[in-house]
Amino acid sequence: MVNEGGGVELRDLRLFLDVAATGSFSRAAALNDSTQSAVSKRIGALESGLGATLFLRTGRGAALTDAGRALLPRAESLTMEAAGLADLVGQASAAPRGLVRLALQPSVGWPLTGDLVTATRQRHPGVRLQIAEGTTRQIEEWLAEGRVDLGLLSNVPAPAHARGQALFALPLILVTRAGAAATARRTVSFTRVAAMPQVIAAAPNGGRLLIEEAARRMGLTLNIVLEVNSIHLIKKIVAQGELASVITAPAVAAEVAAGELAVSRIVRPEIRQTFYLAVGGRRHPGPAVRVVADLVRQLAPALAGAAQ
Repeated sequence: MVNEGGGVELRDLRLFLDVAATGSFSRAAALNDSTQSAVSKRIGALESGLGATLFLRTGRGAALTDAGRALLPRAESLTMEAAGLADLVGQASAAPRGLVRLALQPSVGWPLTGDLVTATRQRHPGVRLQIAEGTTRQIEEWLAEGRVDLGLLSNVPAPAHARGQALFALPLILVTRAGAAATARRTVSFTRVAAMPQVIAAAPNGGRLLIEEAARRMGLTLNIVLEVNSIHLIKKIVAQGELASVITAPAVAAEVAAGELAVSRIVRPEIRQTFYLAVGGRRHPGPAVRVVADLVRQLAPALAGAAQ
């Protein structure tokens, strides 16, 4: 909407960016706790005020027109500048406060989540965390749609959606039930691992892609007999049966300590999975998001060190 002075309101530019990022009026409405009709009406008013059609409405959603693409970088710049002014005043007047939404993969969720909750409560009591687990693909989608502020995932996010930083790399390990002969030794060759009957996450999955690539390079065929899209169920299945799996050490640390699972380091070759901290890039991160991101960076080395 264009106000009486001829200027565009920032809230409408933010709404325009939400529609552009999600490609959907309904998704943008969900992000703004509004309705699809209300969003459509405000975007229509903005288009009328600017004298240009910004979106092509289709059965599949909303696509930017040439005018919309021209407006996009300027709208991003203006909203980021406005957010930066608020941050500047907030930093001078008060400690970080507010909700920070973090999504991370289950394979690195613990003990990092516990350490992060403790550190946040102690150092930044005004910050409230909202934490979700998801696959790499889900976290990328949540970042793109603005549903989370931070993501910890095993893939570099698209620059248009988030700014990614490599934090650490974890070796993939063989996991079996406690007492299994396959994990009697500290290390096991990848050739032996490939031949073992395995339960593994369905594709696409970052860890699976790594071991499949290693198998292709060595001319091996993985013995995958079961696919399960839940690391919690995979651990239960491995603990009670004869199937093995390939996971990161933090994901099974509690079960190993409890004597339910056993592990061996995979060698020849060692396979390492890199994890990235992604900061949502559609809007300028506020002080609360920045302090939580800093805490994750500080805590991540301990997680990697414990897996060595």
